[in-house]
Amino acid sequence: MAGERILLIEDDTELQEITVGFLRKEGYEVIVASDGEEGIRLAEETNPTLILLDLMLPKADGFEVCRVVRTKSVAPIMIVSAKNSEMDKMLSLGIGADDYIEKPFSMPELLARIKSHIRRYTSFSKPKDEDKRIVVGEVEIDRLSYRVWVCGKEIELTTREFQLLDYLASHPSRVFSKGQLLDAVWGCAEYIDENTITVYIGRIREKMVGAGACYIKTVWGAGYKWEM
Repeated sequence: MAGERILLIEDDTELQEITVGFLRKEGYEVIVASDGEEGIRLAEETNPTLILLDLMLPKADGFEVCRVVRTKSVAPIMIVSAKNSEMDKMLSLGIGADDYIEKPFSMPELLARIKSHIRRYTSFSKPKDEDKRIVVGEVEIDRLSYRVWVCGKEIELTTREFQLLDYLASHPSRVFSKGQLLDAVWGCAEYIDENTITVYIGRIREKMVGAGACYIKTVWGAGYKWEM
């Protein structure tokens, strides 16, 4: 993981110093933005491997930053916020965030999540040549560009939605529990609510059905599978 670039968008200077010092000791390059507008600019200019994003920011709040950045980047976005309502969490995931960690948090937990997200991001970003593009039924998946077509119509997916769909499509007929999907796609089931999977599956299904086909099936009491 050493050498990966992390963009920290946080206006609390004390937390900035603690987080930057810790992550740099772990070998990461860390860039800091103190407001939302600066965060959006640096996200585009520096091409970070992962973004740590506070929600309560001056000039542009974290929700707006997440929305804008997600239109231009597939890098993992981790929300780091003192706001702890389920609505804030679901809204963050809904606009493209990949994870949500509440303040205060432990640095070892933050590091574990960062490592997991970067590992998943880099592995999905560098598929083998023969696996760059696959077709499963009426679904075509391009792993290099993170694009998906259903019945010939392209559907817009967030990074994590793409990875979840791709994982299920790559293992047809196999049933996965929510915990197994979190381990496989997020890489850190220990820290993430299993209801996150329900939210993501619901959004993917809605988009697929709108385009004409959906192969993600619920196996009640067990999990989900891809079945044609």
